[in-house]
Amino acid sequence: MEQTPAVSEWPASPSGDAEAEVYFWRAEQFRELGFSPPQAAELAVSDADLGQARNLRRAGCEAALALRILR
Repeated sequence: MEQTPAVSEWPASPSGDAEAEVYFWRAEQFRELGFSPPQAAELAVSDADLGQARNLRRAGCEAALALRILR
């Protein structure tokens, strides 16, 4: 099973105010869907589709499986 990358492997902090706002909003949305803070941070900086994440979780998909699908 694939592991979440270490925090040191994640991209640097968002560079601009607008980019930071989007990052923090996305991270919060993923946390509200039941992803752990490290998973939410990973998803927030990725191209993961938040709408798809919502659909998966609403359909009963476990967070671990949803994470694998969204990667």
